[in-house]
Amino acid sequence: MKYFEPHPGIKVYDNVLSFSDKANIEQQCQRMPYLIGWKDTYKSQDTGFFYYECDAQNWYDILDNKIASEFPYILNNSEPFSQMEDRGVLRSVINCNTIADSMTTHDHLNQDVILYYVNSEWKTEWGGETIFYDKNEKEIIFASPYVPNRMILFAGEIPHRYNPPASIAPKYRFSISTFFPR
Repeated sequence: MKYFEPHPGIKVYDNVLSFSDKANIEQQCQRMPYLIGWKDTYKSQDTGFFYYECDAQNWYDILDNKIASEFPYILNNSEPFSQMEDRGVLRSVINCNTIADSMTTHDHLNQDVILYYVNSEWKTEWGGETIFYDKNEKEIIFASPYVPNRMILFAGEIPHRYNPPASIAPKYRFSISTFFPR
């Protein structure tokens, strides 16, 4: 597993999960009972994209029952999550994005976030990057291409947004964001 810190408050981990664990999570993302209309934060538009939310109770039920095949159990046993084990999970959200989606720049005040890129195959020209901005939302401080099996641990106060997949990309861009209290 590779690790680097491109900016204070942002840590990037590559190749975090085994082949079987990442394949398992991708299969789960493909069959989740998605809802439409997630409103991420107060800055987000009331857009209609696909999401699945795993609340804290469900997260801890999976861990307590040692359901090793479920995505919370797999993620919780990764290196980035081990750094947050004393914090407690607030919720985890699977986003299923298409070329029709658009996201506004937003933040998650008083929270830290671990973002996981789920798709096992992704080419640079397919888009889907996550862009992090300075506190005034004027300058890009880091742009992470969508790299399969990458986790980004970041301070939720850092304004960010993602680009949707390009029209030549696979139909869906999956990511999982897990939120921790500060």
